[in-house]
Amino acid sequence: MDAGRNIFKDEQRRFARLKSAQHAAALNLFVYGGLTVAELWIAQLAHSRALAADGLNNLTGVASALILLWGLQISQQRPDSEHRFGHWRFQTIATLFSGLIMLVVGADVVLDGYHGLQAWAQGKVQVPGILAVYVSLAAGIAMGAISLMNHIRAKQLNSSVLRTASKDSFSDAATSTGTLLAILGAKAGWLWLDGGAALAVGILILYAAWTILRDAIFELTDGFDTKKIAAYRQTITQVPGVLGVQSIEARYAGDAVLLTIGIRVDPKMTVADSYELGEQVERKLMDKYDILDADVKTYPADLPPNDAPQDPQN
Repeated sequence: MDAGRNIFKDEQRRFARLKSAQHAAALNLFVYGGLTVAELWIAQLAHSRALAADGLNNLTGVASALILLWGLQISQQRPDSEHRFGHWRFQTIATLFSGLIMLVVGADVVLDGYHGLQAWAQGKVQVPGILAVYVSLAAGIAMGAISLMNHIRAKQLNSSVLRTASKDSFSDAATSTGTLLAILGAKAGWLWLDGGAALAVGILILYAAWTILRDAIFELTDGFDTKKIAAYRQTITQVPGVLGVQSIEARYAGDAVLLTIGIRVDPKMTVADSYELGEQVERKLMDKYDILDADVKTYPADLPPNDAPQDPQN
């Protein structure tokens, strides 16, 4: 037991959430795989650069789903001598790799769209076939459904991996819809829309990749939301016996949070009482937030502030 919490049961609960997220990621892989094959095949038959760009976009979904499945699998390994807090951060590492793949494919799609516009300017563009319309419509519907599922499951499971998948699939749904409109426009005679849509799809992929990479790097470099730290501080000060909060160090462990906290207590408090107060603080935080572990240190209230760790100043 730790702060009134059964560590084994808590670990199993978190592993069960990761397993559920794995099932959702596997469904993503199945849908993305089917759409990629269909779009790239039909794009060749129907002479549509926009559909080919959307197919390559969905290919990033295949790669992302595989990497996210890998990250979720590794995250379920128990702590060992080299990973004392477990392997939770492999979820974030998988997210980082997913963003890098999207970045490369996005750049390739932008380049292909540019070449498509050049071909239009030279009068070398063919009118897309009707099959491209049906496939892009099906892709838009499928991606919309997957995006909604990812969003709902991410909230239910508090899964950063599924939040990433939700962002990716939402942008994919938007690009598939844009692809459909571009193909319809090209069939109506606006042939420049085919290459233009490919260019727009590539830019959207690059933007989604940038947001995913930004968030992953932020977490892997121990960045943390200051609003959450302020909320933790307020909760800690509500525990009877805490005379002040000296410092809070917070970092992400995948979807969970690790905290190192310094609190100020009565200088006359016994070691046993200060230990129990630390347990109360940890229990309070665990009851209110998804805290994996909180290491609480106590300092006498009359200790000069500079003689103990302090929160960094902005």
